Amino acid sequence: MLSREQHIVIRFEDADLAGIMFYPRAVARAHEVVEEMIRHSSLGWNAWFASPQHASPLRHLEADFRAPMHAGGKYVVKAEVERLGETSVTFLTEFYDEARCLVARIRTVHVLIEKSTGRPIPLTDTMRDAFA
Repeated sequence: MLSREQHIVIRFEDADLAGIMFYPRAVARAHEVVEEMIRHSSLGWNAWFASPQHASPLRHLEADFRAPMHAGGKYVVKAEVERLGETSVTFLTEFYDEARCLVARIRTVHVLIEKSTGRPIPLTDTMRDAFA
């Protein structure tokens, strides 16, 4: 399945008053890596995010935080397509500290919908090929 690894530093603006990454920012950083993964895939950013015919809204989100991520800390973020459904794609994003210990795992499920009706539609063969 499609995957991407990216190195990040937790920015001051991503942290709470204790200097620990604020959980919604972890979700946003995970999405950034997924977005870059799609941008660099054969599908490309425009075909997934900017289509006039379809959209891919979030259907489900789960997160597991195993250790705090600190402002100024360096992390490796790995994103991958975990599962392809008939009308959905599941992305798994994992954060690793400098010792390569898993510190967070974020899973999102996005459903492909037709913009005009808001109803789910099947993933195209082009999408399946790009995500496989």
